[in-house]
Amino acid sequence: MHPESAFLHNTFDGHQSLWVERVDKWGEVGHSGGLWSSSGPQPQARGETDSEEERKRAEVFLGEYFHSLDGKGRVVMPSGFRRRLEEGCVISKGQDGQLVIWAAGDFEQKAAEVIERPQDKAGRRFSRTLFAAADLQTPDKSGRVLIKPELRNFAGLEPGNEIAVLGLFDHIELWEKDQHLADRTSSDEMYLDEED
Repeated sequence: MHPESAFLHNTFDGHQSLWVERVDKWGEVGHSGGLWSSSGPQPQARGETDSEEERKRAEVFLGEYFHSLDGKGRVVMPSGFRRRLEEGCVISKGQDGQLVIWAAGDFEQKAAEVIERPQDKAGRRFSRTLFAAADLQTPDKSGRVLIKPELRNFAGLEPGNEIAVLGLFDHIELWEKDQHLADRTSSDEMYLDEED
């Protein structure tokens, strides 16, 4: 493979097998960045059909959105995120004071990674925090996800206030808007200072 054609490095199915692909063309990207695809050979996880694997590759979470948390503690997911979440999603605490949402199938992979960590005191605390707070949800017909009070309190999300909904490729983060904007400013500065 020519060095200029190497574009994407990733691990697949939780294994440390590294694959490199050549991107021949971009798929259609909507406003949300919800669709992304490429051509070329791809490893396939055991038990998945070509169409399932193709669907997973085509749907990633991208973009920054601001939505209000309604009086019942629900937030609308961007339209480009909904198809990947329709089988359910898991919401839990993030490590930076935000909430993290994984599609249900992706959370299984995350759980496997956490379980493989050393189960010393720090590992047990991490597992306890992640799993005890986790909440399995299925978006309603309007694409809304209910955020339980314990998780809202953890992230400082108040009903009636705007929150930031961030698509970060394989997961979604929910932030209190002002906290996100402050973090984004410092992150942008660090990003500009980062050397390739």
